[in-house]
Amino acid sequence: MYDRVLVPLDGSELAEVTLWYAARLAGRLGAALTIVYVYSPGDLTSQYMHECYLRDVVARVKADADNIAAETKGGDITVEYKMLKGDPAEEIVDYADRAKIDLIILSTQGKSGIKRWPLGNVANKVVGATRKQVLLIRARGAQSDVYKDRLVKVLVPIDGSRESESILRFVTYMAAELDLDVTLFHIWVREVNTYPTQETLRRKQEEKNQASNYVNRLGRRLKDKGLRTKVVFKDVLTGGEAEEIIKLAEEGEFSMVAMATHGRSGVGRWIFGSNANKVLNEGSTPLLLIRPAKSKKKANRSSE
Repeated sequence: MYDRVLVPLDGSELAEVTLWYAARLAGRLGAALTIVYVYSPGDLTSQYMHECYLRDVVARVKADADNIAAETKGGDITVEYKMLKGDPAEEIVDYADRAKIDLIILSTQGKSGIKRWPLGNVANKVVGATRKQVLLIRARGAQSDVYKDRLVKVLVPIDGSRESESILRFVTYMAAELDLDVTLFHIWVREVNTYPTQETLRRKQEEKNQASNYVNRLGRRLKDKGLRTKVVFKDVLTGGEAEEIIKLAEEGEFSMVAMATHGRSGVGRWIFGSNANKVLNEGSTPLLLIRPAKSKKKANRSSE
């Protein structure tokens, strides 16, 4: 499932925090890595200097990945570099398609700071344009040793839609291959009702029970596949979903949050809306995003 991984760099140490994750995924999954550097037509730095930098990165990452592979499945890990010329986002997306890349790992801080990668012309466009999976790593510093021993557990927010459930296929694979603990997190949104009737309260409680039963069924399904799985169910007022995801992710010291890019309210809610912006920009946990295949049927699974 993860045979080829793409890691774009911009030459900064902050962007290189992705390399720790890339080496471990390659070493433990046997994936081939491609380190890519996109330079603009007006870049005055010589091509030779770019290539020297990339060769050094490749050597470091390959040594790290080979050591990881020797401890697990063994085998030689392929690590290469490519230099591309043009608009960074367009070149990353186009190359990922041409090379049949399975996963793109991006730093959310690079040479131009956080506004360039997740919210500016690069990561925003990459996430919006590619159908590949994207792992976003928020860089708080240049030292990758901050992230040691972090590939241990994954938090999976599920909102009741088929689209959000599509993440489970990939989480199941990663958890089995990387020996990760899985926590399913379902947030039941409680709307404010100043004058609730008894019938309204009864109906809301029934809906809450159905939602709880739904996520517990998903948890049992993963356990039946041999995965260490925990279910967390919480009701919050409308507008508090992102804060709850961030809080649980950080307090639980999760290795990553895994989410589908289309949830109940569509891409505007999860990626470019206020909730996802908060998860990415206010949280510190790496964020794995997938875009599920389009489906004609969009149904809330909580009532099943």
